[in-house]
Amino acid sequence: MFNLKASYFLRLCALVIAGSIILFGVIDYLVNHTEFRMSQIKVEHQEELIALGQQAEQLFLDGDMAALSTYVKNIEQEHNTWAAVVQRELTPLADTQLQQYYLDEFTLGRNVRWKIHLYFPRNPVMDIPFADDRTHFLIQLPSHMRPGNYWKVTYIVLQFFVPFLVLAGICWLLYRAIMKPLKQLEQTTRAFADGDLDSRVGDKISSRDTEFKQIAATFDKMAHCTANTIRAQRQFIADFSHEIRTPITRIETALECHKSGLDQPDMLSRVAKNTNTMRELAENTLTLTWLENERFCPHTDTANSPFDLVDLIDCIAEEVKFEAPHLHFQLNMPETQQHNSDARVLGQVIENVLRNASRYATKHISVVVDKHTIQILDDGPGVAESELEDIFQPFYRSHGYSHTQPDSHSFGLGLALCKRQMERLNGHIYAQNTPKSGLCIVIEL
Repeated sequence: MFNLKASYFLRLCALVIAGSIILFGVIDYLVNHTEFRMSQIKVEHQEELIALGQQAEQLFLDGDMAALSTYVKNIEQEHNTWAAVVQRELTPLADTQLQQYYLDEFTLGRNVRWKIHLYFPRNPVMDIPFADDRTHFLIQLPSHMRPGNYWKVTYIVLQFFVPFLVLAGICWLLYRAIMKPLKQLEQTTRAFADGDLDSRVGDKISSRDTEFKQIAATFDKMAHCTANTIRAQRQFIADFSHEIRTPITRIETALECHKSGLDQPDMLSRVAKNTNTMRELAENTLTLTWLENERFCPHTDTANSPFDLVDLIDCIAEEVKFEAPHLHFQLNMPETQQHNSDARVLGQVIENVLRNASRYATKHISVVVDKHTIQILDDGPGVAESELEDIFQPFYRSHGYSHTQPDSHSFGLGLALCKRQMERLNGHIYAQNTPKSGLCIVIEL
């Protein structure tokens, strides 16, 4: 359907319509005006023809027919044409009559001031009437007096060259109207490609048309997302390099100690521990990268199948209880709850959150299952309100956690993985502080 807000389309229509009207108007005016001007006998030629007629009239009035005949023959020879002095006489026949106005207006040839048709090959006959209005001096217009010698060339210029110039002007206006905002978009794109990630076109584009404004807004949105992705990747690489440097340094230290003859079992244990740390960091990083770059369609995923959410949480909670026997787990769940999703991915999210809670909880952990949400609460130190969103960023560590657990081996990837996995399941995960103390992670299915 046509969009009335498509201002650029309306502008183009107005420009084309106005240009077409101007084009036809200019051509019509120039052709008609030029043809009329070029169809007029020059004034000096008009006066010359009138003078010839007046001289013939004088000889006629003097009654010197021999001189008049010689004069006419000289004119014919001089101007290479024919001439004559005649009297008009209209004789009605068969008892018919002519109207007086016709007799008064009847002429044998054309008046010298009339327009000469440029399209007729034969020169017209010019009529210079005498004073008695019965006798006329007739002369076929000499070729050198005929106007419009350059009419064919002029006609070609008017029909082709002038329209070419007018259309070229319209095309230039169209090109300028289209290319000016596109040039601005090109400059911004080039600046963005050269590394200026803050380059935007929205404030620079001069067009007020809705279409170009939409293009500019779409480009700015794309540039914003791309710039954020590039910055995130740079920060991700920097954080990964920083995180992996620590276990590598520990391994190098253990190897140096081994070379110095220190306790070999202890050194090997340190190497094995830091090797596992590096492997876990690499696996989590690869998983996070895959989740951020892969698009997931839950309606076509073959892993989706019904499962009992309560059984899944029970199994995961038992595992975490075994690793943290000092904590009390309180599970507030229905007897059964069927859910249709990827049990493996959702299980990884729940396990990651539970292990994270067991790391910072002091005495107990609570799990509350509702119809569409899972809440996992701990009685740990919690985090600052300003950090509730930041803890889901890769390699981010809460200051509250770091002070409580200075020797923690967490890389800050767990909750980031949970967020990406929940997005993959079309779910949501977020954090909030509990009224007394601790942190609550809410998983919305």
